Amino acid sequence: MLAALGLDPAALPGWWQGWPPRLSVKRWRDELGLTEAEIVTAAEASRREHPEPPDGPKALDRAMQRAAQRKVEAAGQKRRKRKSEPAPAAKPITDLPAFYANLINANGYLPVSAISNTMRDAMLDGAPTP
Repeated sequence: MLAALGLDPAALPGWWQGWPPRLSVKRWRDELGLTEAEIVTAAEASRREHPEPPDGPKALDRAMQRAAQRKVEAAGQKRRKRKSEPAPAAKPITDLPAFYANLINANGYLPVSAISNTMRDAMLDGAPTP
């Protein structure tokens, strides 16, 4: 990765020495799911966009996150299933007064707010007179 970034291993800046950069690379592999080859490719792409070497591994975090996102999106496109046919739409109620009359005459619970005054009048107008 250091070669991909254009850094000289013999004269590394302080932020590229010790365990912190190793921890960053480990996190890119473990948490983001990138392989070593993908990390190197993302580092090379970052270097092409920015001529100066990054100031440390933290400067590459965004590039690695974008690489991981592209990997997830590419995998999702390969595994995406065809959409199933939508469920048929419910048959619309064409005779509302008859529907509510059946609801009232059923033995189930009927809340007080189930029938409006307007619907009551429509049901009574359609009812036969004795």
